[in-house]
Amino acid sequence: SKATYAPFTLGCLHPDAESRVLRVDGSPVPRLFAAGRTTSGIAAHNYVSGVTLGGGMFFGRRAGAGAAGATS
Repeated sequence: SKATYAPFTLGCLHPDAESRVLRVDGSPVPRLFAAGRTTSGIAAHNYVSGVTLGGGMFFGRRAGAGAAGATS
């Protein structure tokens, strides 16, 4: 049998400015942070190699800092 999986996602998660993933109602999901291609952004619905490296690094750092400080 074969396993089916998505190798990456393009723009499925919607984070706020602190990289917290938001629910449909706009409230953050506790302790869930995202950055890079998994989030909505400049190339969210197309595959353009390298175009989101800067955003991924910037928001990845913010997401890491937020996750490190998240307690609830």
